[in-house]
Amino acid sequence: MQNLLLLTLSLCSFLGQPSDKIQFWNPSFEDAPGTGKCPKGWYTGNQGSTPDILPGAWEIMFPAQEGKTCMGLIVREDGTHEDISQSISEPLLAGKCYTFTLYLAHSPKYVGYNKPTRLRIWGRSEQGGRSQILATSPLIDHSDWRQYKFELSPSSNVTQLIFEADYAPGVVFKYKGNILLDNCSPLEKCLRA
Repeated sequence: MQNLLLLTLSLCSFLGQPSDKIQFWNPSFEDAPGTGKCPKGWYTGNQGSTPDILPGAWEIMFPAQEGKTCMGLIVREDGTHEDISQSISEPLLAGKCYTFTLYLAHSPKYVGYNKPTRLRIWGRSEQGGRSQILATSPLIDHSDWRQYKFELSPSSNVTQLIFEADYAPGVVFKYKGNILLDNCSPLEKCLRA
């Protein structure tokens, strides 16, 4: 009887029972280092957004937190931001809460884009457009990798997530800055009582 129960549980797992986790594809931004390109599974929708795969791009030798490579995004003096995005395997549902973690750091030297920035996370629906800001990190001014936990509660269903570099809060004059990203955990439903 116990063997039959184990076989049934294994078969249910094999047949793809719904998971409580939504996996990112290539969550550690692994790919050949280079300038102005997105790692496999990620893309940018902004014209002029040229994220970098590090270490190695622009001779920046900042080591990845996990795996061999990480992602570098910048903000510019002209008010433009770099971003990367990914369509997720199942939608984040309106009114529900989801969490995930992401490692963030700041490179003190990044070809002149040396000031600290923060990360904004946008959610986009199937209809397109940057429909909603789901989360914002604090200003990332540390040069060591630190894990940040984000809670996302979309007001409408979200099928795509966008990670965008952003200026420090309250900034009047735009500046050149950078943020580094690595090792996204899966998205999970919030545990609430």
